[in-house]
Amino acid sequence: MLNFLDVEKRAGLTFWLLLVLLTAVFLRLYQLTTIPPGLTHDEADHGITAVAILNGARDIYFTVGHGREPLFDYATAGLMALLGQKAWVLRGTAVLFSLLMIGAMTAWTRLAFNNRVALLTAAGLAVGFWPVMAARQGLRSITLPALFGLALYFFWRGLQKLEIGNRQLAAHNVKPPTLHVSRFTSHFSLFTFHFLLSGLLLGLTFYTYIPARGLWLLFPALLLVGGVWDRRWLRRAWAGTAVTLLIAAVLAWPLLAYLRANPGAEIRIDELSTPLIAARQGDFALLWANIKGGLAIFTVAGDTAWRYNIPERPLLGPVMGGLFYLGVGLALWQVAGGKWQVRGMAGENGRLAYAAALVWLVGGLAPVLITGPELSTTQAMGMQPVVYLLVAVAIDWGWQWLMVNSKWLMVNWLLAVGTLFLFGGTAVITARDYFGTWANAPEVRVQYESTMVAVLDYLAEQQVADTSVSTITPGEFHSPAVAALTLPEDVVQPRWFDGRGSLIVPNADEALVVFSGFAPLPEALRLYLATAVLQDTLLLRSTDADRPVWVYHVTAAEAVVDWQQWLTLQPAQFGEAAALLGYDLSSGEVAVGEMVQLVTVWQVQSAPSGLRLFTHLVGPDGVPLAQADRLDAPSGGWVAGDWLVQLHEFVVPAGTAVGAYPLTVGLYTCLDATCTQTQRLTVWQDGTAVGDHLQLTDLLITE
Repeated sequence: MLNFLDVEKRAGLTFWLLLVLLTAVFLRLYQLTTIPPGLTHDEADHGITAVAILNGARDIYFTVGHGREPLFDYATAGLMALLGQKAWVLRGTAVLFSLLMIGAMTAWTRLAFNNRVALLTAAGLAVGFWPVMAARQGLRSITLPALFGLALYFFWRGLQKLEIGNRQLAAHNVKPPTLHVSRFTSHFSLFTFHFLLSGLLLGLTFYTYIPARGLWLLFPALLLVGGVWDRRWLRRAWAGTAVTLLIAAVLAWPLLAYLRANPGAEIRIDELSTPLIAARQGDFALLWANIKGGLAIFTVAGDTAWRYNIPERPLLGPVMGGLFYLGVGLALWQVAGGKWQVRGMAGENGRLAYAAALVWLVGGLAPVLITGPELSTTQAMGMQPVVYLLVAVAIDWGWQWLMVNSKWLMVNWLLAVGTLFLFGGTAVITARDYFGTWANAPEVRVQYESTMVAVLDYLAEQQVADTSVSTITPGEFHSPAVAALTLPEDVVQPRWFDGRGSLIVPNADEALVVFSGFAPLPEALRLYLATAVLQDTLLLRSTDADRPVWVYHVTAAEAVVDWQQWLTLQPAQFGEAAALLGYDLSSGEVAVGEMVQLVTVWQVQSAPSGLRLFTHLVGPDGVPLAQADRLDAPSGGWVAGDWLVQLHEFVVPAGTAVGAYPLTVGLYTCLDATCTQTQRLTVWQDGTAVGDHLQLTDLLITE
């Protein structure tokens, strides 16, 4: 029989591992610059943070977006230093960590199980839809299983060295070390290096992704379980485990201390903790719903978000799923003391490896079970390697059982062919579902802002410095983040607004204003582009939900002169942020229950972050009867001199008495994260302060 079928021999294992690695590399690198088809704002946030690191930023925790651990960003910065500040480098970082995870799992499973389990685990991780999807997204979650797998590998090497050392000591009639330091030191040198490395890597996992803060419990859990089984093993293993945990704690402490000192840095934690908060208050409905959904993620219904999955596609198909459940059952059997054995590592007891797999599975699944409301494969990333390990355990058990119990000489060949078809078929299905179904779905192209990337490419070609772009996500860490990573700043300086409620016209003789089908101007604002010339229409793909894209050429001076024909001019200065030119009210008389449409026109002067614009219909007691607090062009991106047009809409509430009511506007900033405390900007007219708001007119309310 040929050597390449026998994975217990070096030649056979090398052949198949090389094939698996090449397959993994191909599925991760193929069309990486174009698939996923665009760039999400989460990826872009990582990218601009990496650029900031290259420019000198050295934060221990980044508050960009919802806040996140920094290791992925530092790794991306290192790769950008070599390959350039390009968007695809983000995904290249994820690819490298994915391949590192495969290598780490291969190394650990060879120690803890056998070569066949190692090969099958690597194969599952190489071709599975979930691992391929995760490897091609520029997100930090992929760093957790890679580093955790390495930490477990070196921990197991330490246990292995401990066992070898004890056997050597016994052969020379030397007692194993006790708790006395002097006798412990001579033996500790046999394994301290591996436990030290394990602790360093485990500590680094805290800088990867939030679930790492619970996954470390695997190590003391293994010590506890092994100690219950064998007290003598506990006396030998506790010191190495203590070294691992101590080093990890020392390395993780700076981050944990920072988060403790800055509780507001982790907004995402508060958003995801609703089920636990409800459970502490006695309501377990949300938690129970999460648990049911989390347990279904393997074979019934997975993540519903197109961004991370084909909606409701489970992690595993029917065959792989069945093998996974069989693997869980076999692992439970081993932990419970079953007679069947596969070569393992924990002295004479091979059960510790299966205990590690089960604890890892539970620890990795826990974030999905206790957070909500949406089921997320990203939150489950910590358990990704062990899912495919348990599949491999089941296949290996079936392989060994048939080899022992079958007298058919060709069974080895048939098993090899069947296994090859299983993983080869999985690779084909993954390629079909990922590169075909998922990559071309209109929903995916929307969420990955493929149209926005096309717009940015167009603007880069036009090289018009003054541009404004309408988007449904104009906030700092959304579409602007995508632009910051893909658009050369020295050529184009885009302004951002949501065209469904606002318009920004750059103050320039030559400017471009861009709209997509998702964020067109409403009827009430279209006349503010009356002097603009439609320069281009980008049709893009016929399946794109946000097409087409309209590009207008506009001259600010011409536009402003045109506006003044119908505006009620009422100049006023609001702090140092902006000056009001005037307003346009749809009607001075409005009936109860009807919509009021007000348009205000401003010239921006500075760019204070977090500015908001309010419109109040004030009652006789000075309390607003109705209001519209909004600003669809985030102030942090303003450019001095530009013109801002904002639409305000509100309904006159039922029960409002007939009469004339003041209509006022103002600007304010939020003093806290929830905006419960605010500060209004002072209003000036003709050099005189007139208060913290401006009355535009009296609005007559009729029956």
